[in-house]
Amino acid sequence: MEIIGIFGGTFNPIHNGHLALAHTVLETLHCTQIRFIPAALPPHKTTPTVSAQHRAAMVQLAIQGHANFVLDTCELERYGASYTVETLLHQRQQFPDAALCLMMGQDSYQKLPTWHRWLELLDYCHLVVVHRAESEHNLTLHTAHQGKFIDMTKAPNAFAAAHNGLISFLPITPPDISSTRMRAQLRHADDIVHNEIPPQVLHFIQENLLYQS
Repeated sequence: MEIIGIFGGTFNPIHNGHLALAHTVLETLHCTQIRFIPAALPPHKTTPTVSAQHRAAMVQLAIQGHANFVLDTCELERYGASYTVETLLHQRQQFPDAALCLMMGQDSYQKLPTWHRWLELLDYCHLVVVHRAESEHNLTLHTAHQGKFIDMTKAPNAFAAAHNGLISFLPITPPDISSTRMRAQLRHADDIVHNEIPPQVLHFIQENLLYQS
């Protein structure tokens, strides 16, 4: 069965940590593609000052040349808050025969009960939870998810055998790159660490005067 990674976020801006994580999930789960889905109106964050169109353009620049990475603007084309459950329903309609794997950080998983219709997520996808450096190196499941955990090191083909309904934990630590720190550097004209952001994205930011104080 085809496996598709779903990578949502504000990508404000997208950086090399995002790309490294996408590559790891692609290779670990043997995905045919990773779909980058910028949020238009993130319900759990302040609306970014940089427009969704600019953030999507930066994603497109960052992933160019990566054959298995795809920009999906479905949340930009939908009215209202960018609820993940609605995005997953849209993806399921597009890819009815694929195993969809929603990627999220360990911190996001722990906050999952605050998400809109969070109990429905596994009706449409598997969850791939990625370790964060500041978190414990294990995953504490929500009560509603008991019995749904799969150890990918012991059952590497589990996600390919079902369309949805499972949870796995990837005990990897992505590069310690922060969009928040990057925005602060850009606002104050500090030196940007060039190995933290694709050069074409940095050029786009500078050309369009984004994140300026």
